[in-house]
Amino acid sequence: MSQPGSRLVAARLLVVGQLSMVALYLAGVVVPYLLTFTLEGIGHCSTTGCQAPGDVFSGPMLALLVPAMIITILGPMAAVLLLLMSFTSLARRRREMSAVLRRSLFGAAGLTLAFLVFTLLPPGRLLLGWVLD
Repeated sequence: MSQPGSRLVAARLLVVGQLSMVALYLAGVVVPYLLTFTLEGIGHCSTTGCQAPGDVFSGPMLALLVPAMIITILGPMAAVLLLLMSFTSLARRRREMSAVLRRSLFGAAGLTLAFLVFTLLPPGRLLLGWVLD
C-alpha cells in the first residue's frame, strides 16, 4: 500500500492545474483586453474593427498569446473536467486529506466554477470573439 501523501499528489496537481488555468486566462485575456479599452478607449476601433489580440500583445507578452487563446477556446471544457475530478477526489479521499488541502481543493474548485460561469456569460463570449478575431 502506498503512503497517504503519495496518493494525494493528484489532488495537489489538480489544485495547481485549476489555479494555473484561471491565472493564465486572467493574465492572457482579461487584463490585456481591459488595458486596451482602459488606456485607448474605444478609439482604437477603426472602421474595420477593433485591434486583434496579436496587435495588442508585443514583445515578451506575445509568448502569452497562444496559451491564452487555447485556454479561451478549450477552457470551459477543461473546467468541467477539472471540476468533476476535483469533486471526485474530495468525495473519495476527503478523510485522508489535511484541512489545508481540502480547503485548497474547495477554493480552486470555486475559482474554476467562477471561470466556467464567466466564460458562458455574454462578457466571456465577447472575450472569446475578441481572441478569435
